[in-house]
Amino acid sequence: MTHDLSRRSALALAAAAAATPALAQGNPRPATHALLNQPAPAFDLPKVGGGRARLSDYRGKTLVMEFWGLWCPDCIKDGPHVAALVRAMQADRRLAFLGVHTRGRFGRWGSVETYFQQTGWSFPVALDDDGALYKTYQMRWVPGFLVVDGRGVIRDFSNDLDAGGGAGVAGFLQRVRAVAGRAA
Repeated sequence: MTHDLSRRSALALAAAAAATPALAQGNPRPATHALLNQPAPAFDLPKVGGGRARLSDYRGKTLVMEFWGLWCPDCIKDGPHVAALVRAMQADRRLAFLGVHTRGRFGRWGSVETYFQQTGWSFPVALDDDGALYKTYQMRWVPGFLVVDGRGVIRDFSNDLDAGGGAGVAGFLQRVRAVAGRAA
């Protein structure tokens, strides 16, 4: 009986791994995104520092959305890379960046503002405290990056910039600029 249960568990795990390429390689990070080449869902979220962030605010620009959280070790590890990405993007008027802090947990910092004060970084952040936008966008991992073209269609996806062996800032920025170039 125990052998039969173990065999069934092993078969179920093997089937799940085969269905998800990243899992088949022992990597829990998703290799693709369910909403690629589909319209990005509209959103209206409060921003750190005041105001609102809406998808419509970015029409005509290529938007990089990073879903992240201060409770996430990989997000913290990727922090310097995200700051470098945002600095590099600022020189290109076709590009915009929005961090989406999800799940309302702020770790040892207590707030995004305190985190920015301690690190010296700053970039636009919307608050998704209840995780509703995370669910709507069908995210399965943080940090997760979506590239939304100027027409509001999700064109690219990446996990991590560096923490999970990602493409790094230069590699990801090249992909973002390719999306922006197609829209021109």
